[in-house]
Amino acid sequence: MRNTRNIGKIHVTESNLDMLVKSTTGLISLPEIYLKINQLMNDQTSVLDDFAIVVNGDVNLASRVLKIVNSSFYGFPGQISSISRALNFIGITQLHDLVLTISAIKSLTISNQSIDMHKFWHRSIFSGVFAKHLAKQLNIRDCESFFVIGLLHEIGSLAIALNLPDEFVNTRMQAAENSVPLYQIEQGYFGFHYGQVGQALMKEWKLPVNFQEVTGHHPDLISAQQFVIETAIMHLAHLYAYGAELGQESEQTALQIELSAWDILGISADEIQKIETEAKQLSQEMEGMILG
Repeated sequence: MRNTRNIGKIHVTESNLDMLVKSTTGLISLPEIYLKINQLMNDQTSVLDDFAIVVNGDVNLASRVLKIVNSSFYGFPGQISSISRALNFIGITQLHDLVLTISAIKSLTISNQSIDMHKFWHRSIFSGVFAKHLAKQLNIRDCESFFVIGLLHEIGSLAIALNLPDEFVNTRMQAAENSVPLYQIEQGYFGFHYGQVGQALMKEWKLPVNFQEVTGHHPDLISAQQFVIETAIMHLAHLYAYGAELGQESEQTALQIELSAWDILGISADEIQKIETEAKQLSQEMEGMILG
């Protein structure tokens, strides 16, 4: 007989992940401008000007996109002054990711005493920058996409905080007090963990499959069956983000990482330390542009 418990707004069982996701999507959704960009990406007749017109329709969004494109995140040699010109440099896929990044923060920032949204986005931006730099170091194509995956990889935690605020706090306290990974505490408590919630939300929002899989499996790396390298990258990025927040030394964080991650990625401690230093610097710049 399956254990169940009544907590918060949801009667939690192992099979009720869908209920949590539906409750969340009923309260928050991705903005219309992102949906328009997504529609254009699925329209084979669309051209670059169509994308430029949509982005330019939101002055604040267009301004933030140009700030990021002109930042050291991309490192282009000259000033890019228009969305049309930006598209020629970064392409449609990266524009999609930037629009998703900027619009998601606006939509997913919740008012809830159980979670510190400033710390949440600070960690998420660091995770994204770290993951992007690590992917670049490993010569992975489209390494910029890792930034948006990193930014969104903990959205399942937002869903739990939104629907089950007391349990959100309690599971984190248990994880900290017992030095046990959070996903294991949540798995035992809810029957699912924040990564699986985030994966289900991304599926509901029709985000790319690699976003879904990496988000769902990064806490428990050995469960990943596809996109294993990408998941290992996010596994490291997530833990180094928390390590940076707690003021841990790199060596302390490394001890919390699944041993298989080092084998999968084949990267040295010195290389990781360099990436961590770069991520700390660049994430501050990105935070100012995205959150400011």
